[in-house]
Amino acid sequence: MKKGEKTRDRLLKCAEKAFSKKGYYETQVSDIVKLAHVAKGTIYQYFKNKEEIFSTLLETYIHAWEKDIAIDMKDFVGNKPAIDYALEYLRHRLLKTAAFFSENQDRTNIVLRVGVGVNEEFEPIIRKFESKILQVVVHDIELAQRQGHIPRSINVELASNAVMGAIFRLNYYLFVINKKSISKMNITALAEEGVALVANTLRMT
Repeated sequence: MKKGEKTRDRLLKCAEKAFSKKGYYETQVSDIVKLAHVAKGTIYQYFKNKEEIFSTLLETYIHAWEKDIAIDMKDFVGNKPAIDYALEYLRHRLLKTAAFFSENQDRTNIVLRVGVGVNEEFEPIIRKFESKILQVVVHDIELAQRQGHIPRSINVELASNAVMGAIFRLNYYLFVINKKSISKMNITALAEEGVALVANTLRMT
């Protein structure tokens, strides 16, 4: 990584800490500069203003989540019963999403807490993140319906929104409200409970 890229990355990491701790509106560019130990003019070599820094972070989170939950379908075929692979597929999605939220407290605060209620300029980016998750859930439900693991009578729109809402609420509860005990949590065990709940809700067979 080149020096300029390292500086930009450090500025984003420091901005992440500042936004997580103080919120979007209370955070000033000077807070980020102080954390990064750079001259104030340095930050304007990479970002126009605070708004651009925040939107860049949100876009980074979208790409990071998509990369984390990516699936190679070749890993979900074999000699086991098809429903076992369907559940493994679901387990992968939930486990990777839980890991995404658990491994970076500052990022989680911004996505699940700080990002809610910011001005309209950022609403399209927040909606984009939600839309990405919803698209994945819809895709997975429709795939499971085609393979006969979820009844076709299940309303995809309602079910996908219910699952996405549960994902956000559960991760908010676990990693924002209950953040002090994150280190004590068994993410794999939590994902297993999530698999059971979603499988029951969608009547997976």
